[in-house]
Amino acid sequence: MTILQNYSVIMLDMNSTFMFGEDRFTASENFYRSYTRIGGTDLSPQEVDRSIRDCYAGMLRDYQDPARYDDFPSLHEGLKQYAGVDAQHIEQLAATFAAHEIGTVSPDYAALLRTWSKTHRLAVVSNIWAKKSPWLAEFHRAGIHDIWQTIVFSSDTRHIKPSPVLFNKAAAVLAAPMAEILFIGDSIRVDMEPARNLGMATLWLTDSTDGHPAVDYIAPSLLDIAAIQTA
Repeated sequence: MTILQNYSVIMLDMNSTFMFGEDRFTASENFYRSYTRIGGTDLSPQEVDRSIRDCYAGMLRDYQDPARYDDFPSLHEGLKQYAGVDAQHIEQLAATFAAHEIGTVSPDYAALLRTWSKTHRLAVVSNIWAKKSPWLAEFHRAGIHDIWQTIVFSSDTRHIKPSPVLFNKAAAVLAAPMAEILFIGDSIRVDMEPARNLGMATLWLTDSTDGHPAVDYIAPSLLDIAAIQTA
């Protein structure tokens, strides 16, 4: 019996699970090029770069602070609070930020998810900082927009994983016992531990062969799961 045959519901993280190339905020990133591509003209390259980097640094501190798991700022709030961005520039800088936060879904992962949707109920529970529109557009482009029973993005709320709120929100829509849900993700802290605490089974995507108390199964990637047999 394969792992997936043990569960009726598959709940997935998104980034580094089936979407890749996300969170491009390294020193080499050209934020001004992205800004001009979405129509920005008023700010200088230095102003754009400072605004995006200061916002990212401030929100990253919040992201790692347990006190903010259920009171996480919106991207607009982050741009104002951490980068001092004026209201007239917020929307374009938020779009610039989103262009670097989002990744892509490759054809092989999209095909796999469409196959799973024929035998399982699927859900996404993912942390994103920008508004969800670009991600929904990417789901449409990849042909996976209609395979989900529910999509829960943190930016629709003030909660971020590992808060149980987002997991419970998806589970309520699915109306399935926690024991019937397999949660798949790449992070112990924000995926495996909270899902296990709620009674879900967990599958950790990692190259590591070391186990963890919060992990039931390990696989290198989604593409490898179907071949793994359970005892």
